[in-house]
Amino acid sequence: MPNVTLVISRELKMEMKRHPTVKWSSAVRNVIEQKLAEFREAENIAKRSKFSWRDWKSINEKISKSAAKHAKALLHEGNG
Repeated sequence: MPNVTLVISRELKMEMKRHPTVKWSSAVRNVIEQKLAEFREAENIAKRSKFSWRDWKSINEKISKSAAKHAKALLHEGNG
């Protein structure tokens, strides 16, 4: 099995040492496998989609604007 080397901060390494029972190699491998499964699923959805890249970009912009408007409203409520 191939090896992968990760560079992490000293603080992260110290925190990991506080949990010696965790098999960090397995934990990282599981996260990578999960992320790759998400990519595969997204690719499968995209293959079946009739949307163009322009459509996706437009939808994303609308969602981002809506989310920003909602966040601003929530912040305003908290200060009111």
